[in-house]
Amino acid sequence: MSFKLVRLNPFTNAIAVKKVWTLLEQEAEVSFFNSWGWISTWLNCLPDTTQLELIINYIDNQPVCCFFLGVKKGVEHKIFNKKRGYFNNTGHEEYDDLVVEYNSILCNKNIRDRQLTLAINHLEDINEFRLLISTNFSAFNSSAFLVRTISQPSYWINLTQFEQPASYLAHLSKNKRSQIKRSLKEYETQGGARIQFAKTADEAKLMFNKLEVLHQQEWIKRGKEGAFAKPFFKEFHLSLIKARFEAGEIQLVRIYTDSEDIGYLYNFIFNHEVLFYQSGFSYKQSNHCRPGLISHYLTVLSCITAKYKKYNFLVGSTLYKKSLSTDADQLDTIIIARKSFQSYIELFLRNIKTKFHPSKK
Repeated sequence: MSFKLVRLNPFTNAIAVKKVWTLLEQEAEVSFFNSWGWISTWLNCLPDTTQLELIINYIDNQPVCCFFLGVKKGVEHKIFNKKRGYFNNTGHEEYDDLVVEYNSILCNKNIRDRQLTLAINHLEDINEFRLLISTNFSAFNSSAFLVRTISQPSYWINLTQFEQPASYLAHLSKNKRSQIKRSLKEYETQGGARIQFAKTADEAKLMFNKLEVLHQQEWIKRGKEGAFAKPFFKEFHLSLIKARFEAGEIQLVRIYTDSEDIGYLYNFIFNHEVLFYQSGFSYKQSNHCRPGLISHYLTVLSCITAKYKKYNFLVGSTLYKKSLSTDADQLDTIIIARKSFQSYIELFLRNIKTKFHPSKK
């Protein structure tokens, strides 16, 4: 069998890129973040000067594996020049704040590890590779590389185990049930908490804009910049809503009472799974009003009724995600460095730093 690796500029070879990606998408285990719906919107929003390539592995002139690789040059430890490759990311914070989760390469799972190794071996100009927030590669290993893995949980609810929405509340802990009931009672004084789903792309955009206002108000109050601080984030998601709402992949949710909005959720829908991505809530002085908890609770009940299979909170170890979930996946950021004198020195320096400045958990 003959092997060939091809590198395409996605901005000057758009037709070829779409053809290969959509072909291999049919053979791979693809998340929403690696679907052509997400990828095509991402490419359309990125500047065409972005250092990004589509890497394609060919076996006997047939494409068997592909992924995007963003390249960033920098200096590590104020000593080493380094050229990093980022899988399905650009390597630049302004654009990568989108946070691609369940990230992977497009390839049949039976040959995935082998094809990843082949690609990395042939990309000799890259010192280090980063596969961010990924699944399926936790066991990747090769004697030619130093591999470091950082793991995080992604909590989710198995909706199929609840025949009726009411059975979900019974599944939760006594404390969580009490919080939900108390909060719902508080909102009853305003006519009760209700739920509304956007029915059109225009309505979804309006809800998204209101979500932004609530989100930014709360995060700025906490001394943080918030998810919408960089213009690209909003530009991308408004484009995504426009492109994918009619395909049934976008869910904007409003939770409200007679007198006010409680909160908004921005979710994706893919393969019968609801993926919670972003939110904005109206917080009150009363601790009994829990807008985030009630927004998720009512949305989960609606998703059970709609017969979705999963409600995924995506990556993060936040307590509320764990307390509302039934299951969890492990998502890994995998850092793959070529074995060299430089990489061993970096490993030594990192170990010294960890020893004297351990991370706080």
